[in-house]
Amino acid sequence: MTTWNFPCPEPAAIAISKWASGSVAIAGEQTDTVTVEVVASDPRADVDDLLAQVRVTFEDGTLSVRGPRLEGLRPRRTGLDLTIKAPAGSACEAHTASADVSVVGRIGALSVHTASGDVTATAECGPVTVQTASGDIFVERIGAEAEINTASGDVQLGRASGDVSINAVSGDLTIGSAAGQLGARTISGDIAVRNLSGGQADLATTSGDVQVMVTPGIGVYLDLSSMSGRVRSELDEQPGGGTDAGLEIKCRSISGDIRVSRALAA
Repeated sequence: MTTWNFPCPEPAAIAISKWASGSVAIAGEQTDTVTVEVVASDPRADVDDLLAQVRVTFEDGTLSVRGPRLEGLRPRRTGLDLTIKAPAGSACEAHTASADVSVVGRIGALSVHTASGDVTATAECGPVTVQTASGDIFVERIGAEAEINTASGDVQLGRASGDVSINAVSGDLTIGSAAGQLGARTISGDIAVRNLSGGQADLATTSGDVQVMVTPGIGVYLDLSSMSGRVRSELDEQPGGGTDAGLEIKCRSISGDIRVSRALAA
């Protein structure tokens, strides 16, 4: 195990680069110190040479962590687990290959780029930018805008209070609640929104199904279309053709079904 400690009374800017395999864990908590710890993912592995290649610096409130050279990660090697504890509100940018990224506590801006690693954020964070090829993405609470792009990974968002843009190829997209501008597109995945309470939603899929639930009591303007799928709205019609609607929903699908209904009352 290798550790570093740096005095840091204010939120820091965390930059993680070239972290190939293993895991990355970030915690935003009440502390005046930035703590960095690196251990072998497999405690039985001999990774002293890899640990020696890790570079950690802290200057003017910016923590920089660089992983070992990729050629050093031979098949017999295990990955490295990186854990960072920083003051609440710290921002984080991480670039990994197959390493999973997890975030807890309270984090400011979060940006993660990974190939096959999963991204899990139970922290309150925002704005959020996540890009992955095959990793799954789960973000519990987003306090600002979010942009998420994935190929085959699934995306789950718990609560989003800002504008959200999600693009996927074959992954399923699930949003718990949203109140701003919501754009979600996938080719063969399904789209499910559990509670829309305002703004505009533009949802599109080719062969997947779309299910949207709307907060009770809100006027809704609907624009729904599917070429061969079933389109169903369980909302009551409003007088005036939706001119006073507080929410606009546009759904498009080629062969998938579309269903819009009221969310269950709390």
